[in-house]
Amino acid sequence: MKLSGLWVALLTPFEPDGAVDHGALRALVEDLVPRGVDGLVPLGSTGEFTELDADERAAVLRTVVQAAAGRVPVLAGVSDLSTRATCRNAVEAARAGADAVLVLPPLYWKLPDDGVFAHFTAVADATALPVVAYDFPALTGQPLSPALLGRLAAEEPRVIGVKLTVRDLDVVRKALAATRASRPDFSIVTGFEDLIPAAVWAGADGGISGLANVVPDELVAMVAALRAGRPDVAASIREVLRHFDAYDLTVPAIPGLKAVAAAVGRIPRATARLGSGASEATVVAAAARWVTRHQALVEPERVLAGQSARTP
Repeated sequence: MKLSGLWVALLTPFEPDGAVDHGALRALVEDLVPRGVDGLVPLGSTGEFTELDADERAAVLRTVVQAAAGRVPVLAGVSDLSTRATCRNAVEAARAGADAVLVLPPLYWKLPDDGVFAHFTAVADATALPVVAYDFPALTGQPLSPALLGRLAAEEPRVIGVKLTVRDLDVVRKALAATRASRPDFSIVTGFEDLIPAAVWAGADGGISGLANVVPDELVAMVAALRAGRPDVAASIREVLRHFDAYDLTVPAIPGLKAVAAAVGRIPRATARLGSGASEATVVAAAARWVTRHQALVEPERVLAGQSARTP
């Protein structure tokens, strides 16, 4: 499996009572796959994986794999507090039919590079699935150093790449320099859409996008234009960046992003387990104002579908 292009960090839709809405999750996958996304990433940060128990995680993954039906690969988030729990999740991901696993460093203790290396190799030992390392230092407090990434690339062929959810392009540059000499096939993707263009121009392979739950067509088009070096790429980048303020509606960003996805009809409702300090009604109202500002950017029939599907 090659991690490249535009992958979607899937939202996890919920019923009004907070249970996982598997019908809505299947519909989201069915909506996204024909639009040309290169892969699906359930149970990541955008999917509120920290708010799901083990049974719910397994059920979410089964739904996504079944809905994808082999049309695109599924990269399953398996991160947890400990290496042992992460390995257990990786085994479940393999049973569910995932194509690879996405792995943060352990989420409580801060380990030296040797300890983090051992964490990734333990996950690789637990399952035959390829491993993608996940660097999100703003949340983990544990950046994956260039030296660590270089060691993974050189010594651990089962680790096939890294997702860099970082704000600094220099981190991408250093990761490329550390890995590509020994592993030209080592994939590097970014987790922030506004960094995808510069990262791809620097030599990275694409991005894993939460915003693609809302505007997949624009993101697929942007990444295709970047990879092809087309002259219309600047306009495509501007089109994507006009949507980036969807992340500003709440802190953390996921409840607001979910409300925007509901407002444009990608999912039935804005219900989130991850709290932002604002009521769901307040977040839904903010998302409605976002849609008003971006009216030309969404399909009118989707907006109407979203409005009719939302619960009060």
